[in-house]
Amino acid sequence: MKKVKKFLKEFPKWFGLYLGIAGLITFNLFILEEAFQTALFSSWPAADVQEWRLVKRTIGVMEKLHTTLVWSNNIGGWVNPFAYVAYSGYAKSEELYIDALKAKVFANAPELFDGEIVTFSFKSNEMEPAKDHYIFKNGNVAVLSASDKIPEVITGKVKIADYKVVIDTRR
Repeated sequence: MKKVKKFLKEFPKWFGLYLGIAGLITFNLFILEEAFQTALFSSWPAADVQEWRLVKRTIGVMEKLHTTLVWSNNIGGWVNPFAYVAYSGYAKSEELYIDALKAKVFANAPELFDGEIVTFSFKSNEMEPAKDHYIFKNGNVAVLSASDKIPEVITGKVKIADYKVVIDTRR
């Protein structure tokens, strides 16, 4: 009986401490979620008026918020297992949105990715052999490849040359 009384006396204190810690972590994750959503909402009007530099800047903010949320959830989210699962799912959704927004910016303003490595879908309109590689073209985008066959999904480094966007897939 003494053990039961001691447990009933001590339990609220320890449970309250647990709830405080779990709430502190979960609240921070919630604020990170809200910050990401605010950035997400800012991308809509910027894309509507085709301000692709602003949309790309928004992507950078989103990526930082996403990284912080994932780290915070992995370090402390386990304290509240239900929130951990929910925020892990939310983080996966953030990744999808970031990837989709990058694709939209790249499709409309690929020059903003100068110096970056990108992965995107590509359909060539023409192919031109060069000295030690092949050049596949579609509009103002040219893809340099070591092969005379090009996959539909390209990964390469973006370079701006002669007012054209060049993707070098050769490594």
